[in-house]
Amino acid sequence: MLLKYTSLFVFIFSFGISLAQDTIKTEDKISFEVHGFIKTDYWYDSRQVVYAREGLFTLFPKDVNYDKDGNDINAASSFNFSAITSRVNLAISGPDALGAKTIGFIEADFSGMSNVSINTFRLRHAYLRLDWQKSSLLLGQYWHPMFVTEVFPTVISLNTGSPFQPFIRSPQIRFTHYLGRVKLIAAALSQRDYANSGPMGRSYSYMSNSLMPNFHLQLQYQKKRSTIGFAADYKVLKPRIHTDSNLITNSTISSLSYMAYYKWKGNNFEIKAKAILGENLTDNLLLGGYAVASIDSATDERSYTPTQHIFTWVDFLYHKKFKRFSVHPGLFIGYASNLGTKADNVGIYYSTGADIDNMYRIAPSLSFRVAKTMFSLEWEYTKVYYGQNNDQGLVTNTHSVANNRILFTAFYFF
Repeated sequence: MLLKYTSLFVFIFSFGISLAQDTIKTEDKISFEVHGFIKTDYWYDSRQVVYAREGLFTLFPKDVNYDKDGNDINAASSFNFSAITSRVNLAISGPDALGAKTIGFIEADFSGMSNVSINTFRLRHAYLRLDWQKSSLLLGQYWHPMFVTEVFPTVISLNTGSPFQPFIRSPQIRFTHYLGRVKLIAAALSQRDYANSGPMGRSYSYMSNSLMPNFHLQLQYQKKRSTIGFAADYKVLKPRIHTDSNLITNSTISSLSYMAYYKWKGNNFEIKAKAILGENLTDNLLLGGYAVASIDSATDERSYTPTQHIFTWVDFLYHKKFKRFSVHPGLFIGYASNLGTKADNVGIYYSTGADIDNMYRIAPSLSFRVAKTMFSLEWEYTKVYYGQNNDQGLVTNTHSVANNRILFTAFYFF
């Protein structure tokens, strides 16, 4: 508790200083800059949804759930207001070390770690970065490289395109090397706030017990208006350390995912797109996970097989500046499809949306920005095809449900 309030005090103190002077420099050549925004969201859903943070972070509409009279319980509409994602960050520049420029960054908001801790301070990013002439080293918690900070959807919703676009921050060691217009990224990551599912629910322990970090390799090329990239992501989980028969087990589940992305940015228009062939990406807030492939009836020893999905999206954004304000219409289109499990399974899943065959989203938006304020309106239409799983993890006998989310958001940037 003391640590929580100490952290809050540090941020408020830094923010107060920044109001008096944009940048404070000391004799040791350390400078601080405080930024962030105050944000309020107002939304309406035409259907009950799978969500996080009291409905603010929406994923997809819930399947039908009939009452005794044959009426769909999940067809009920809802609304909510929230300001919990208002955030503040502190950037620190200090003297050189090891021949590199040093940068520190910490950011937090008030969304808590779960629905039970809403309105409490929550760490988003915290890292040290060493920048040399042709390379950099990042140590701490930051966006997972699957997120790709150069190419992500410019939507209004907090979900940032999830579950079609990865949404995950991870403790990591990330090395970046620059070769002209080419950037090579290599990272080793663990799990904390965003973790895979398993026999104990979502937990970092599955990766921790495997003794194998999540490895990521990415190649990115930038030239004038274009950015293109390719990546591979590999991880190993150990779902259990003992069986239900109280015997030690060393069974693991490995998965490999591939990603490609592209962005073109003109003077007033930009287009971004991404495609992922993914295995076991529950930690990325995407569909999928893994299933039990076999069970030894005598020892309860189990083998596992990952789910396989395709995720694609394209995002269009237009900018029009006037004398005193600017407008920004946008359009996001996402699609995800279930390709089944890599091997046959016995019907036990540790997965998100295992009974979803495919889903798509269309989300047009309009933002109006003047000075330090921005007002945005977005319509998010998401349609999901639910069904029954077969032994291959494919979904058959599908039926569809859809949700309309109307979202209005107000920002004040500082």
